[in-house]
Amino acid sequence: MKNKIQIFNIALNWIRSNTLNGKGITVTSKKQKVYPEVTGYYIPSLLAWGERELAVSYAKYLCSIQKADGSWYDSDGQAPYVFDSAQILKGLISIRGILPEADSCILKGCDWLLTNMQDNGRLTTPNRDAWGNDENFCSELIHIYCLSPLVDAGKIFAKPEYTEAAHRILEYYKREKMDKILDFSLLSHFYAYVMEGLCDLGETALAHECMERLAKYQNKKGEIPGLKNVSWVCSTGMFQIALVWYKLGELDKGNKAFDYACSLQNASGGWYGSYASGSLSGKLGWKGKKPCYFPDEEISWANKYFLDALAQKQRLEFEKAAPIFMDNIGEDDGRLMLIERLLKNYNKSIKICDAGCGKGRYLKRLSAKYPDNEYFALDISERVMENITFPIRKETGRLTQIPYPDVSFDLVYACESLEHAVNLGGALNELHRILKPGGQLIIIDKPVEKLGELEIDEWEQWIADTDIQKFAQNIGASLAIEKSVSYEGKNDGLFRAWIITKGQD
Repeated sequence: MKNKIQIFNIALNWIRSNTLNGKGITVTSKKQKVYPEVTGYYIPSLLAWGERELAVSYAKYLCSIQKADGSWYDSDGQAPYVFDSAQILKGLISIRGILPEADSCILKGCDWLLTNMQDNGRLTTPNRDAWGNDENFCSELIHIYCLSPLVDAGKIFAKPEYTEAAHRILEYYKREKMDKILDFSLLSHFYAYVMEGLCDLGETALAHECMERLAKYQNKKGEIPGLKNVSWVCSTGMFQIALVWYKLGELDKGNKAFDYACSLQNASGGWYGSYASGSLSGKLGWKGKKPCYFPDEEISWANKYFLDALAQKQRLEFEKAAPIFMDNIGEDDGRLMLIERLLKNYNKSIKICDAGCGKGRYLKRLSAKYPDNEYFALDISERVMENITFPIRKETGRLTQIPYPDVSFDLVYACESLEHAVNLGGALNELHRILKPGGQLIIIDKPVEKLGELEIDEWEQWIADTDIQKFAQNIGASLAIEKSVSYEGKNDGLFRAWIITKGQD
């Protein structure tokens, strides 16, 4: 059995291996063509997990292939699609702060989307060939998943017509297709598009009602059928359903679906589109139909929704655990004293970031004792940071997606947070990115040699010297390692410090 970190690592390697010439993600393991739609909605997922360079390369390619009218075509370059274009817009909106040239493409794309809206609010598409002819498999309802980029662009660019159009379109589908929205009426992959679209538009009560109805199809193993009357599952549908449950705060239901979907992963790191299920046979009188959704091809969008579901799972689990997080640390704790020792090397006021701050126990001590510095708190959950107050400034973010500009801080420390980053390399890149030349990054965490001394979370990993040494060497930084850092009156080697000093160039 693979451990959970291995599941992530080989899934990420699959994405890298199936990226074609740095342009975008392939359609499937067999159809080796760039898929613009999926490439587009991969961008926010890659950014969230610290794969910034890959996300930028995807975005640049998508900008280069936009048609003059603002649309994007399918993977075969045959026709424009509203759905595909909207997913690309999601990606470009997420990366515009890094790639400002995306703005003109976003505006052109939104304008083109609106040319497909009818007077009654219905959103049509110039071509439906890729959808097939079965309205109970894929239908126009998936256009609900096209509306959040219009809302976002409306706010960003002060274009109220975008936001108003999105709400008109949503109201059309609620008015005309509510029976289909409430019913598990499509392939689980497409139905989950509708559910996530509702969540993203603030329609959480409706999404809750739909998901409660969907839950009756889930068995004890966590399986949900790909269609409501078949005995096979859709891999990406399982991840998307988990994602929706996480967005609705339903951790246990989400975990059940997510864990089962993870168990389907192939040795390559990818997922076939569908898998047979003996345990679904006979349920509610279903017949043992064979899987028919890419049953022997690894689909690129499964890995995307694995990443998204895992990100939401992490946030929700941290929020659930918030009551047990400590909010104070002793003045004589070796971890705090190490940070203070390095802070005293600066002969001026500096900017300091606590990356993965939790309830801010280090920051509270430091800001009280050294008030001339500027202090910044970063954590995955606003709820966890709710008692951190000014003058400490706080931002919600991940170690793999830090919402600060390049070279922002003189001193960055990550205490017991890197172990939760999952993508260790992505987190290290982000921590280094926000550090000023000559600045220091302090990592205080548990070394891999001590594994087994404490029970750990399934998505947690302890740190190896070799990983930090390799990273420091690659970026031309100096590294000092303190093999044992005392904590809570103990000095048993459970904590180690890696101190990286960024080069001046």
